[in-house]
Amino acid sequence: MIFIKKSFISIESCDSYDPELVDKAVKSCVDKLGGMSSFIKPGDNVLIKPNMLQAKPSEEAITTHPQVLEATINIVQSAGGIAMVGDSPGGPANGLEHYWNITGFAEVCKHHDVELVNFEKSGVYIKERNGRKYYIAKPVLDCDFLINLPKIKTHSLTVFTCALKNMFGTIPGLKKTEYHKIAPKTTNFAEIIVDIYALTKPRLNIVDGIVAMQGMGPSGGDPRDLGLILSSSDGLALDSFICHTLGKKPLKVPTNRIAYEQGLGEANIEKIDISMDVPIIKDFKWPPNIAGTIDKIPEPIMRGLSNLMWSRPAIDQEKCIKCDKCVKSCPVNALTSGNIIPDFDYTECINCLCCMEMCPEKAIHLDESFISKIISRFT
Repeated sequence: MIFIKKSFISIESCDSYDPELVDKAVKSCVDKLGGMSSFIKPGDNVLIKPNMLQAKPSEEAITTHPQVLEATINIVQSAGGIAMVGDSPGGPANGLEHYWNITGFAEVCKHHDVELVNFEKSGVYIKERNGRKYYIAKPVLDCDFLINLPKIKTHSLTVFTCALKNMFGTIPGLKKTEYHKIAPKTTNFAEIIVDIYALTKPRLNIVDGIVAMQGMGPSGGDPRDLGLILSSSDGLALDSFICHTLGKKPLKVPTNRIAYEQGLGEANIEKIDISMDVPIIKDFKWPPNIAGTIDKIPEPIMRGLSNLMWSRPAIDQEKCIKCDKCVKSCPVNALTSGNIIPDFDYTECINCLCCMEMCPEKAIHLDESFISKIISRFT
């Protein structure tokens, strides 16, 4: 038996979503970890959890590419596993079939006779961690084996989203917005992300890094070619190594730091083994991390600066199509449907950026005061 270190990361180059290339890269990645047969046995129910944030086509780099999903299904079925696919999108999931169809997941699953699991209707288990209750979709905890299938993206609130953050989608429907409401600050919300990751315990992570998203992710950024497929049983090691590769110190990302402090994986780059060297990308565009900076400012100083330092979502009137998805996704009802564009009540806004995350037209951007812009340069 080959011993594979838990924090070992398998990496393969893959320059396009050509089916043959993706199949080969995903299989090779998992083979370097011992092969899918070393993780599952014939007849196991294997739930694959992609990133299905919005009902958007794959070329926008918002969701896991369907070709990566198909390659994962192929190796699960080849090992005798019974594959299922499930996720809960970022906002109110009215008509989940629309999400499956637009993302391309439905076509893949139909072709391979794979069940699409509706987290919104499957029921939940209530779990508790660090004094907080979490409502986790039953199939996530009932399956024999859970595969996490995230996409590399920046995130305007949590800085980065990949293996750790992707498990937030195991919380059905509007329960997700409630967590944004009770934890509007970056650090508080990152603690919730880490709790959910620890409770769901994905045992294998396969990362879509062929085309990532940079800038104002997770939905408003720009696609960025990386040409990578990565895999590991240690989601924290994956997130940490990817951040390092993209020019960000891993422990500067709140979810990485908190998970590392809780002993949920490896974040020390020197202790993470990799199957191939990957050059550091120095010009990758990260979002301004003003929320993380504000978290670190002592409250007395923060109170004194409150009128001078702020960042908040704003709407571009020319891009807005007045679909009101931002209004429906706001967990604190800080947005109302206006005559021209939705209206913000900034006295109620908690800066969770759910509105930005769910805007289908990238019409919502982060507006900052002059002092906030200066501070964000140093984050």
